[in-house]
Amino acid sequence: MNRVPLRVVLLSTDLERGGLPLRLVRLARHLREVDVEPVVGCLDRRGPLNDVLSSWGIENFSCDAAGPFDLWCLGRLASQIRRIGPDLIHSTLFHANLAARLVGCLDVHRPLLTSTVTIETQRKWHLWLESLTSGRSDLHVANSRAVARHLCDDLGFAPQRVTVIPNGLDFREIDRVAPARRGELDLPSDVPLVVWAGRMDPVKNLELLVKVVAGVLRKKDVRLLLLGEGPARHSIETLVDKMGVASSVCFAGWSEKVLGWLKAADLLLFPSRTEGSPNVVLEAMACGCPVVAGDVPACRELITPGETGELCRLGNVWSFVRSVLRLVSDADLRRGYADVARGRVRARHDIQDVVARWRSAYDGLVSGAANRR
Repeated sequence: MNRVPLRVVLLSTDLERGGLPLRLVRLARHLREVDVEPVVGCLDRRGPLNDVLSSWGIENFSCDAAGPFDLWCLGRLASQIRRIGPDLIHSTLFHANLAARLVGCLDVHRPLLTSTVTIETQRKWHLWLESLTSGRSDLHVANSRAVARHLCDDLGFAPQRVTVIPNGLDFREIDRVAPARRGELDLPSDVPLVVWAGRMDPVKNLELLVKVVAGVLRKKDVRLLLLGEGPARHSIETLVDKMGVASSVCFAGWSEKVLGWLKAADLLLFPSRTEGSPNVVLEAMACGCPVVAGDVPACRELITPGETGELCRLGNVWSFVRSVLRLVSDADLRRGYADVARGRVRARHDIQDVVARWRSAYDGLVSGAANRR
């Protein structure tokens, strides 16, 4: 199939490891397979993912924002956009979306695709500004139906300008990864291993996570492995000590081996208060690691209780405890969940299909802009 090559700026708030920036960087690599030349930028100072992009031969830049209210950053972004001359701008996360919409007023018009990957519940001013400026986006992409409903019902986005493109997973990469060796972190091989991965932020509900593990330990010996960093780490370490479970909890920090640890674990425990479409849950399902998650809309969209995992009511510690105990005690149940979950996530989230959908969205915006000239 002959396609016109497109030059697309992918803009994020930062390029730190984890979460959305990591997904955006992986998307950039795969976009080259569909004749898209990605240029990846961030508003913040240069981050570790800039180096990853450079090692892959992908052009990238940073705008060196001194903080969230550094208006000079907008001028630097506008200069980068003029220098690059993209066919389209694709931004994601609140600050990047807002900056792209404002720069669109300063520069010549290019199609603008903005995107949202989580359901915001805490920062009301984010909601207000997203709603106020949403009309400047030619298309807004959500990564789940739950996020799309949030945008339209709570923020007043025009439904005809909102579409859903799910997170993509590279099953070729996932299948190449070997299970991590528990001995690397002195984790016993004969004790069930529960894993959590992500940014240690209050919205992740790590206090509940620790309480659940403490409850499980009353009945059965387990180990909890925490993969990630963030502002909540110190308070969680304090809670672990206070509850007397430090000997059963391992803080491993950011890890390049999340997939390997998911393959080595008995289950992923994920009690977030809100999510958009949690990538670590998708990765766990793809790796054959059963999931026990909070019953929030985004997780409800991914997990069918009793078929592909278990959902528990947030705030109900013993609901989580019962689910964890049931899974770590029943290998057949774990295998059954894993087999069904892997097939379902492969059918819906394979990166090749997802990248084709992004390319189709880009084509629609670029051709529409050409027809308006």
